[in-house]
Amino acid sequence: MSITLEQLIDIIQADLTFSGALPKVLNDKEVKRVVKELALEYFYKNYQFSIQKFYYFMKKDMLLFETYSRFKYLIMPEEVESISRIMKINDLSLFRIGIQAPNLSINLGVTNQPFLTSFVTTAGELALYRSVISYFSDEINKLTKDTVKFNFNPINKQLNFLGSLNSYPGESNHILECGVRIQEEELFDFEMFKRYCIGLCRVRMGEQIGRFNFNMPGNFNYNAQDIISGGQAMIDKVVEEIKGQTTVSWFRMAR
Repeated sequence: MSITLEQLIDIIQADLTFSGALPKVLNDKEVKRVVKELALEYFYKNYQFSIQKFYYFMKKDMLLFETYSRFKYLIMPEEVESISRIMKINDLSLFRIGIQAPNLSINLGVTNQPFLTSFVTTAGELALYRSVISYFSDEINKLTKDTVKFNFNPINKQLNFLGSLNSYPGESNHILECGVRIQEEELFDFEMFKRYCIGLCRVRMGEQIGRFNFNMPGNFNYNAQDIISGGQAMIDKVVEEIKGQTTVSWFRMAR
C-alpha cells in the first residue's frame, strides 16, 4: 500500500488543524518542503528498511565513456545510497581449478570417480557427498572471490575505483551490490514516517506562530511553546525507535 504526497499533506494538515476545527496556519508548500527535504532524507540515511539490496550490472564498455576515461569515476543513479562491494563476473574460483560442484549429481561427475561409484554406494550417500562438496566449494569461493577496491560518495554519487580493474588478462564485466532507496510513496504510508513528519510540522508551526503576537480569528492565541515541545517529543520518539531497530552489520552472512 502507498499514498501520494498530496494525501500525506492532507493527513498532516488534519493533525495540525484538528480535522478543520482550527484554521490552517502552516501552508501546504512548507509541509511539502519539510517532507521532501527533511523527513525523507533522514529516513533514507538512518532507517534500514528504507533501503533495499539491489544489483547493478556494469559492462566493461562503461570504462570507455568519456567521464571515466577523463576523470576516472562513474556517476551512479540518484537512488543509490550505498555500495557494499564490487565483484568481477569472470573471477577465478574453485570452479576453475577442477571441481565442478554444480555437476556433482548422480548422473554427472560423481559416478565417474574411480574411488566412489554407484556399485559401492547408495543414492543417499552420493547426495550427501555432493552436498559436502558444494558447501566446501562455497567456502573456498569466498576466499578466492575477486573484488574491487572502491570509494563511493553518496552525496555526489561518484564511484571511484582505487585499484586496477584488469588484474587478469582481458577486461571484465562487474556486478555492483548496492543499497537502493525504496519508492517515496512507500514511505509516505508508513506509520512511523507519518509521525515523524507530523512532529517536524508541529515544530515548524510553533516556530512560525511564536515569532509574532497576534490574536487568531475568534480572539484566541496559540500556545507556541506547547506545540513545539509536543512536536519535538514525537520526533525524539521516532528517532529512538529507529535506533532500536537498526543493528550493527559488521558481519556478512553466506548461503
